[in-house]
Amino acid sequence: MSTVSLDPEQRTDRLLLNAGFFAVIIAAYVAVAALVDVVPYPQEIVAAFYTQVTTENLTEATVNALYAIFTGYFLAVLVGIPIGLLMGVFSPLEEFFDPYVDALYALPLAAIVPAMIIWFGTGFSVRVAGVFFFSLFPILINTLNGAKNTPEDLLEAARSFGAGKYFIIKNIVIPHEVTYIATGLRIGISLAVKGLVVVEIIVSVTGFGELIFRWGAAVQLEGVFSVVLTLMALGIVLTSLLTRIENRIVHWDVSE
Repeated sequence: MSTVSLDPEQRTDRLLLNAGFFAVIIAAYVAVAALVDVVPYPQEIVAAFYTQVTTENLTEATVNALYAIFTGYFLAVLVGIPIGLLMGVFSPLEEFFDPYVDALYALPLAAIVPAMIIWFGTGFSVRVAGVFFFSLFPILINTLNGAKNTPEDLLEAARSFGAGKYFIIKNIVIPHEVTYIATGLRIGISLAVKGLVVVEIIVSVTGFGELIFRWGAAVQLEGVFSVVLTLMALGIVLTSLLTRIENRIVHWDVSE
């Protein structure tokens, strides 16, 4: 896999295309808001956002959310990459853990959030746990697939020269893993934000969940939309950051 770099003219064309598409979305939304009374106008959402930033706890909620996301995501990386690598390299480990990984991956994690609240409470810990469980599996599974899909001819060539397991893992498997791990990390950060949102909405005591619940209970959808758009922006920024890192990693891997 290789990255494609855009020249300045292509970047300008892409920016113009994105800007045009965004303008079409805004225009369509305004048209819907004009036809449906309960849909707030963009200026009402902006006013609600300003109120939440200046007089409520939206800024604090965002900072706490980022702290929980980075903590839970970092733990998922620390657990997911080593386990995925070991499962991909040692087939007995894969045979033993694979049914459990498949079962947990198929489990609707939102359904266990109430149990997580019992285990971890309603504070910072349950948010970290939600982020961890949501982001763990794409990281683990992509790492596993990367190790399993290492070209057999490279492995056989290394073994024919007497290379040991450690040498093969370090110099063949892990370099081949780079694109798989990077993709898993990018998907994982998106699901990390999703996990935080699910926990926040169910907890509804502090943070984003409390804001959504309070504005929703008052039937002020502009405040709900403001929080939702903040969460969407958070997901876009974090995913874009991981995409940039992925492109750099892939470029390094190919050029070497």
